[in-house]
Amino acid sequence: MAHRIDIIDHAVIYENPTPTYCSRHGYFPGMVRLRSGELLALFPVGEAFESPTNRIHMSRSNDGGRTWSHAVLIHPDIKPGLGSMKPTLLRDGSLVAIGYASYPGPDGTWLNSKAGGMAPDGENLVSFSSDDGHGWSLPRTLHHRYPEMLETSGPCIQLKNGDLLAVCTPMPLHDGSNPTGHLGIALRSVDLGTIWDDTTIYYAQPPVAPYEARLCQMPDGRIVAITWSMDTSIGHCKPNEIVVSHDDGHTWSPPIDTGVPGQASNVYALDENRLLSIHCQREQDPVGVFVRVVDFSDDRWHELAVASIWDRAPALQISGFEDMGQNLRFGQPSLQHLGGNEYLAYHWAIEDGQGRIRGHRIRVV
Repeated sequence: MAHRIDIIDHAVIYENPTPTYCSRHGYFPGMVRLRSGELLALFPVGEAFESPTNRIHMSRSNDGGRTWSHAVLIHPDIKPGLGSMKPTLLRDGSLVAIGYASYPGPDGTWLNSKAGGMAPDGENLVSFSSDDGHGWSLPRTLHHRYPEMLETSGPCIQLKNGDLLAVCTPMPLHDGSNPTGHLGIALRSVDLGTIWDDTTIYYAQPPVAPYEARLCQMPDGRIVAITWSMDTSIGHCKPNEIVVSHDDGHTWSPPIDTGVPGQASNVYALDENRLLSIHCQREQDPVGVFVRVVDFSDDRWHELAVASIWDRAPALQISGFEDMGQNLRFGQPSLQHLGGNEYLAYHWAIEDGQGRIRGHRIRVV
């Protein structure tokens, strides 16, 4: 059976409408397709990549991601802070968004660039909507037991049994320490997002940290998580790794090396044994955003097709939080099913000095 990924067209989901008047950059997008077919995207907008003025905005598309509405705040009283919130459409039609925000420390910055640690104030967040994302609750604290803020940079997913599941990793404290260690933590909610259990460890390979992990559940019930695997002892990225659960996320396999030289990545279940994956490859040629069709039979990664969908950046290495803001030029890629065999691949990118959110319509054949 032949496999091919065709690029149909490209679009801009967000860009500053008045760049000569004020500084506005968009980053870290998340998206859902509502039951009406409308697309809803959430993303922070702020003055700069590391600016604590970032606040979560939303935009909508009624034409499959070709054009987007003016970005507006998800709540008028949302607190400025560096972070993101990613939405999930639940089976009852309601929406939940989880994420985090780091707030400026005493020196006015959110990051200790020398130690590679976060500002002392920061929290994990959760918000809800019952009207297709037109109105959102004011984000509130998502409570957990760990002293660090958790990098919940991806959305939760709703499992076949109804539970919500998310994956995250502890972010370093202001002095650069990680008291919890470099672990992957699974968050589970059995009440649609009010209370979250944080006791499951889904990835434990210290000193490797599973940054910006993403999840999907396959039709046979397998849960697949893909990680940006960073060896924190040497500041070096390993190829993307996959871990798998066969029991609704309670236990997990050892890491599976995909061989893909990617960092931030994502996965989507195409059918019983195939995945659609998307990867930011930033540290060596070829650089860009790549989409792959993967045969994942028997939990084995076998690439069937690959396509480059964006390549407007140089190769730059990320060694930790201390140089992310300086070296990152694109990231957090994801996939939204549009119906049939068409998907919207999207990510943020610095283009012409502007933080934009890009969309690429693709067809898998």
